[in-house]
Amino acid sequence: METGTGLVRALIAAVEHKCDLINMSYGEPALLPDYGRFIDIVNEVVDKHRIIFISSAGNNGPALNTVGAPGGTSSSIIGIGAYVSPAMAAGAHCVVQPPSEGMEYTWSSRGPTADGDLGVSISAPGGAVAPVPTWTLQSRMLMNGTSMSSPSACGGVALLVSAMKAEGIPVSPYTVRKAIENTASSISDAPEEKLTTGHGLLQVDRAYEYARQAKKLPLVSYRISISQVGKSIPKLRGIYLRGSNSCQQTSEWTVQLNPKFHDDASNLEQLVPFEECLQLHSTDSSVINIPEYILLTNNGRSFNIVVNPVNISSGLHYYEVYGMDCRAPWRGPIFRVPITIIKPIALSGEPPVLSLSKLYFKSGHIERRFINVPIGASWAEVTMRTSAFDTPRRFFLDTVQMCPLKRPIKWESVVTFSSPSIKNFSFPVEGGLTLELSIAQFWSSGNASHEPTCVDFEIVFHGIFIDQKVIALDGSESPMRIVARSLLASERLVPVATLNKIKIPYRPVDSNFCPLPTSRDRLPSGKQIIALTLTYKFKLEDGAEVKPHLPLLNNRIYDNKFESQFYRISDSNKCVYSSGDVYPSYVKLPKGEYTLQLYIRA
Repeated sequence: METGTGLVRALIAAVEHKCDLINMSYGEPALLPDYGRFIDIVNEVVDKHRIIFISSAGNNGPALNTVGAPGGTSSSIIGIGAYVSPAMAAGAHCVVQPPSEGMEYTWSSRGPTADGDLGVSISAPGGAVAPVPTWTLQSRMLMNGTSMSSPSACGGVALLVSAMKAEGIPVSPYTVRKAIENTASSISDAPEEKLTTGHGLLQVDRAYEYARQAKKLPLVSYRISISQVGKSIPKLRGIYLRGSNSCQQTSEWTVQLNPKFHDDASNLEQLVPFEECLQLHSTDSSVINIPEYILLTNNGRSFNIVVNPVNISSGLHYYEVYGMDCRAPWRGPIFRVPITIIKPIALSGEPPVLSLSKLYFKSGHIERRFINVPIGASWAEVTMRTSAFDTPRRFFLDTVQMCPLKRPIKWESVVTFSSPSIKNFSFPVEGGLTLELSIAQFWSSGNASHEPTCVDFEIVFHGIFIDQKVIALDGSESPMRIVARSLLASERLVPVATLNKIKIPYRPVDSNFCPLPTSRDRLPSGKQIIALTLTYKFKLEDGAEVKPHLPLLNNRIYDNKFESQFYRISDSNKCVYSSGDVYPSYVKLPKGEYTLQLYIRA
């Protein structure tokens, strides 16, 4: 859908045309949050050129840790979740009996990010009657997604910016963000729902009054960087304890709080005089201990947070540490430190089993369970039994595991029960990692019925451990020995081996390195984008399916320090057989000699 080249050129154009706002309604999972070439340029666009950047948080819910890049993972971008109101349900979705209260769409992505940030900033209506291409043989249709909630929020912010300009109020991404976050209307009273809805539903009128009152305040953003005491890395944007090991003892964290002014701020007039006395608050002092006050100046200030999760119950817990201006408490929280704690349950038995009986669901209800997956488990088998309902019911089943330096390991299924029945599923797992199991009745399913759905759920973990996940045959060794073990219970083993792929490493035979000449490839800072073209040659003795693979670059758009990539495969007659970029695909090639050209921008 998007390429690094297109994204960067769009940012260059936005600065060139002096845009006030950007909306971006796409994204994808990322390996590293708040990282990459595109994110670096976004930071420059926001901090130096004062453009307000709004983007969709993603449509991969209802499980946690599903916010996508860049909207849900980047500090400079305002990430938007998708909300549905009773009026939208009745009018746009034609629901027979709309819900009595608004809620987040079931599929809207949830936080936190891998480094503990909230993920979702605010929510906005996530459905719209939108223009569609003519080939659909209609001019408009109902569309749903954070791709709709993001422009809805952007339109609301456009109203706010317009009013601020008319009233002579300085417009800054920092003050606008603070205004909309601190005046958003809470959707749920449950603390952990902030990971779903962000700070709440956008309220343009309240945000305008806030901006008017804050007219003379300094234009500053409050940036936090967190590390565990005794460890210099990694630097985090929140505290995220996930797993039984991290919940067994008290931990202490250092928070570095730095005010961030725009790049053109005056040293003498803005930076030197800046001084704020902040009172610190914790949403639960029995778990989170903090100092009472800090004095913040331009050079920043650090303080420590002590987290004691030992006595909390299993499941999801969300807390916040926030600072209030002692001289102007009407401003609300000046900064927030999100603290997410997930305490899993441990299983026993051979094989290990978790049974959940008589879970009752109504429209939009979500049940989450967090399980310490036994070491040695490699897959799970699930039995889901429904009863005590009349009209058909639709469920979302999601599982998520977080693995260091990998994208979240996610399995999902959407299943409809037309009548009380039993369904079975299986999915892969990683032993030793905490698994989130989320079961959600779709927001519009069963609205016309007053009977809740009764669900019985059983999950059984199995495992066969293989001592070699990748078996490489290079022709110089004797037959390979593979050891298979079952650590959890007796399992039936049916070995099958297929040899149908061969990996061949290639070095380029030619390279060309040059700056790109056009203005649309010149960054706002004045730097010119450079292109590197690498040429590879390969020969096929027989026809085959070929897929080029670049381990450093593939599957990464946003969390990549290279701007973009593109490859093209052609034969000796210059006939092009295949081309692609971040996600390469297989192509059938006949016998012959071929050239692969790889084009990289940075």
